[in-house]
Amino acid sequence: MANNPTISLPTDPAAVPQEVIPSRDVQYYGVTFSLLPIAIIFVALRLYCRGKVLGRIGSDDWLMVVALACTIALAIMNCFHVKHGTGTSQIYFDMKDWIPTLKLWYWYQLQYLLSLAMVKFSILAFYLRLSKEKTFRYSVYAVMAVVGVYTVIMLFVNIFECPGRVADAWGPNFPAGCNDLVIVYYWQASFNILTDIIILVLPFPTLRRLQVNQAKKWALFGIFGVGSIAVIASIVRINALYIYQHSKDVPYDAIYLLLWSQIELNVAIISASAPALKPLFRSVFGASVFGKSNQGKSMYGNNGDGTGMGNNSIALKSKNGKNGTQLASVSGDSIMNESEEAINVISQNDLEDGIRKTTNINVSVDERMGNEKYSSPY
Repeated sequence: MANNPTISLPTDPAAVPQEVIPSRDVQYYGVTFSLLPIAIIFVALRLYCRGKVLGRIGSDDWLMVVALACTIALAIMNCFHVKHGTGTSQIYFDMKDWIPTLKLWYWYQLQYLLSLAMVKFSILAFYLRLSKEKTFRYSVYAVMAVVGVYTVIMLFVNIFECPGRVADAWGPNFPAGCNDLVIVYYWQASFNILTDIIILVLPFPTLRRLQVNQAKKWALFGIFGVGSIAVIASIVRINALYIYQHSKDVPYDAIYLLLWSQIELNVAIISASAPALKPLFRSVFGASVFGKSNQGKSMYGNNGDGTGMGNNSIALKSKNGKNGTQLASVSGDSIMNESEEAINVISQNDLEDGIRKTTNINVSVDERMGNEKYSSPY
């Protein structure tokens, strides 16, 4: 709870309209327990696609699991908020809930910062899968560093909001002896929106350069663009903070902060997990939109002796004065980065003799970025 003396203490019941609903707990429970199961399902499907379909769970997936765990913990904490009167009109607020409410607000502000940071770290770790281009990767690392430093600073600011004694943050004399963090809360919300926008647009140049057809490219833009909903939720939360600051019924209006925090976090988890579900989208919508790319044509064209074979195959042709002409094809299995290729060599003389002799050569490419294997996110 913001510790401005004008908004921290219970307001005068006489200032509260008598027609208010006794509690807004139904709103909180309805929204939270609608979105949270969806977020859990998305993360579970993400782990399934990465672990079972693609055979590898990455650091971004584990970070998202941590983010989900933090969000679940925050949702449970907020249920205790509601139990102790948050969302209840001032005229019905029981003053014996005042100290427990202050304790919950203190831990809420720390848990909220951690949850947001874990979601952002997971998204940025996922971006490192998209490209090995140095400029892009340095940009991702820079944003990671900014988010990390910001989170640590804000945690310290909130932990020591009462410099003399931490426990004064939930003491009977609160906010006496404590810093006024109202401006800090607005600054946090603004910084969060700014980093959300940066993280949202960061991969778009890389996606634009993908050599896939327009339908697939727009499909990928659409999947990544779902993150804009989380940005909108972050913006709306600033309005909830404003309502809370200027409220004449603080316990009643404080529920909006809890409500929009849950919307913001769960929508961010859902939208950040959507790109990892591409294998499921392919099975539902078919290969026309989410299928394999025609890399033979888009990357190499049809010039010279090479001829496109469609799908993920590239046909090559070479001449050998002694053995005649040989035909070779190279095939891959990813729309972005090939981790394995098969080279098939067919002798033209063998074809003329009525005998088809094929030599299969499998080439595995193990590119490493640091100690982690670089692989396609899909």
